[in-house]
Amino acid sequence: METFLAPGEHAEDPLSFRVICLVQCRSNLLLLIFSSLDGQWHVLTYDQWGVCATLASFVKSEPGLSSRQFVHGCFYWRLHKRCELLVLNLRAMEFSAIKSRQRSDSFVVVEAAKGMLGMLTKGYGNDRCCLQYSILTNNQWHFEKVIPLPVKYVSLVGVAGGYLLVYAMYDASSQEKMKFGFFSVNLKTLQVELFAALGTHSPRRLYAGFPPSLCAPTI
Repeated sequence: METFLAPGEHAEDPLSFRVICLVQCRSNLLLLIFSSLDGQWHVLTYDQWGVCATLASFVKSEPGLSSRQFVHGCFYWRLHKRCELLVLNLRAMEFSAIKSRQRSDSFVVVEAAKGMLGMLTKGYGNDRCCLQYSILTNNQWHFEKVIPLPVKYVSLVGVAGGYLLVYAMYDASSQEKMKFGFFSVNLKTLQVELFAALGTHSPRRLYAGFPPSLCAPTI
């Protein structure tokens, strides 16, 4: 069973939220949804769940990166046994599936231009890391461009506020020791910038996107 928080039904009510429990049954998926608006539990089933797929098939993309991703009002999971993305549309409260671009586990689903769906996948070349950017059109993934990263190692942390945050190991010059830090990728311009340098190897989790009523207090 997987349990997580989701935005409420009405955007004008910032305090509303939903609690979602995803349960694997013998032949289908069972979705239990609690709404803070009516205080009721609702049930949704997904019957296209093959016997070869289980909740263990939800790929854990990167250390610190959630196996589910939320874009355009939908949750996405990648299923490695099917090479597909399982989609939960929160507006329509429906399940569906789309083909995944490739079998790489190191990816994030992002908002692309004109309401389309994009995907950034980690890659390597010439002793450096890169991100491969693709867009889903007509239910097919189309490669757009390669985004070079000035780092030797990268781990995808998460997406928030229009940026992808990555944890990286890099060298500022040939004379310096390897450094650790976070880089940001602007999802509109695809520009890469150093976000924060770290003194030691210290990967962190991204805390963002929670309903205001459940966020940590701020000063």
